[in-house]
Amino acid sequence: HWDLGSARVPRVAGGVAPAPGAFAWLPDGSIAVLSRREPGTGAGTLSRWQPGGESRVVSPRATAWAGGNGGRIAFAAEGEAWLAVPGADPVRLAGGKGAFELALAPSPGTAIAARARDAAGAPVLVLWRSATAPGEVVARDVGAFAFSADGAWLGAVAGVAPGTGGRLVAVPVVAAPGGSLATVEVAGGVGAFRWAPSSPRLAWLEAFDPRVLAGRLVTAVPGQPPAPLGDRVTSFELSPSGGQVAYVRHVTDGGYSARLELSPSGAPAPAPVGGDPSAFAFTGDGRWLLAVAPCPASGAGSCLVRAPTAGPAAPQVVAEGVVGFVPAPRAGDRMLVALGRKDGAGVDLAGFVEGKLVPVDSRALPGSALLLPPDGRRAAWIGLAPDRAGVLVADLP
Repeated sequence: HWDLGSARVPRVAGGVAPAPGAFAWLPDGSIAVLSRREPGTGAGTLSRWQPGGESRVVSPRATAWAGGNGGRIAFAAEGEAWLAVPGADPVRLAGGKGAFELALAPSPGTAIAARARDAAGAPVLVLWRSATAPGEVVARDVGAFAFSADGAWLGAVAGVAPGTGGRLVAVPVVAAPGGSLATVEVAGGVGAFRWAPSSPRLAWLEAFDPRVLAGRLVTAVPGQPPAPLGDRVTSFELSPSGGQVAYVRHVTDGGYSARLELSPSGAPAPAPVGGDPSAFAFTGDGRWLLAVAPCPASGAGSCLVRAPTAGPAAPQVVAEGVVGFVPAPRAGDRMLVALGRKDGAGVDLAGFVEGKLVPVDSRALPGSALLLPPDGRRAAWIGLAPDRAGVLVADLP
């Protein structure tokens, strides 16, 4: 059941695998789909669907793709890198031979990056500062890579070898006034990194130990002094502005434990939020840090807690018996909460709206719930109850 009133539910594509990378919304409101993939080569039909229109084939033999602003799609096909812009034929990107993973710079950038195989089969990172410029190899033996939120930097872990960390580098996409396009060497022995969602601040784990997946958490803006925040860190998240970092640190004071801490990005000033969280994330507006952790009062079961990021106030318990949550894309005062059921038949869903829990549905498929952009006022999930089976949509208060 799809509650869209009298609207016709459009068919976008057939033969779509239920797997990551099969389809995604693009910022212009279109949908890109990679369908009917061949088991041996992974090649399939890449198409674009516009609301109110028909699907149009972008490439009949695409193996990987990435969407960006203005409906742009960068993709790999027949061993080359290509760029498709709505209303025009795809163009081949010079220097993109062997591309197999791509990314487009966020607005207002037009840069494109791809991980590709060189003649010896090693993974290299290729950067196109514009679609008409030839691609430049900016790093070798590359693992993860990503653009900053403003599109001004391309970060990557280079020099990766089995069982070791690599070198974190930051490549300027556009030279600042009086600056250069020289690559910045950020740190060595890095296992993971990420950019803040809306600022050019990096966080990474250095002195990384792949045996325990832990390292020293450090943050910096490229070209500025780094700020170490703590050792024995296994996971971390940056707030949207990059002003705070939440991380799980393993400590031994009073016995071994894993502790969720919140600290300003520029200097270590950690405040404990909870113990051994199974999940944590910032709200879309950055005002709160959310976490599912053992209930602080009883120590049994899991509670959803939220801690304010702007002050020293104690974390608040939102709900008990929580197995997961979904924050709104931009707002901080609403989320979906998944509550465990004693019969194990899915989860119960509730909305957290302006400080109150509001029942939404019972017996939902775990992990299927989401809040739709831009403001999270509409929820969608897969129902399991016999009288409400299928995809369901509801408006929250």
